[in-house]
Amino acid sequence: MSKKLLLLTVVLALVSPAAFAQDSELAHNDVSFSVGAAVPNGPDRAYLNNAPMIALTYGYRFNRFLQGEAGFQMAFNAANVANSQIAESTAFGTYLGGDHEFMIPFSGRFYIPLPLANWQFSAGGGPTYLHYAETAPNDGSQCFTCTSRGGWGLQGFFTVRRFIGDNLYVGATAQYVSANISGQPVGTGPQLNTTDHWANALVNIGLRF
Repeated sequence: MSKKLLLLTVVLALVSPAAFAQDSELAHNDVSFSVGAAVPNGPDRAYLNNAPMIALTYGYRFNRFLQGEAGFQMAFNAANVANSQIAESTAFGTYLGGDHEFMIPFSGRFYIPLPLANWQFSAGGGPTYLHYAETAPNDGSQCFTCTSRGGWGLQGFFTVRRFIGDNLYVGATAQYVSANISGQPVGTGPQLNTTDHWANALVNIGLRF
């Protein structure tokens, strides 16, 4: 074993327990709600549009530096089904359809240690699942012509927060998503496999406890 590899092994052995050890003085639970915009990038703009987005995220903070998270994000009418006047056949009749784009991210977040009392900066990322679906204005399970497509990808983000008191905060997040998507065409989109890219900008309000 080389000296450099031995030194790296020793450093990791010393740092790892400290990194994952829990801190009893921290508020470990973190819940946030976000609103903003989902913006497709590059060739995706041929079949996807800018769309409003909402998001709900839960995180568990292990210590001062690390947090694990899972979230649910939904964009509205990015595939332009509503404006394309696409009719959907349902158990309740024929209706003009819409579409939703769902993103389910699983993330690790690293808090950047800075000497700022009320400000907090963090970055992270991880896998995410994307699902695009045509929808009708009734029970979705009764829509016979609604199509969907989806797939897995990766996402990364950067967040800045300003605390109001000890536990309430407001903030902003910039997120980039890249995923391999396959399935039936949604709206006027392609049926072929695609690699879709999203740049999402979100304003957050949250609570830690």
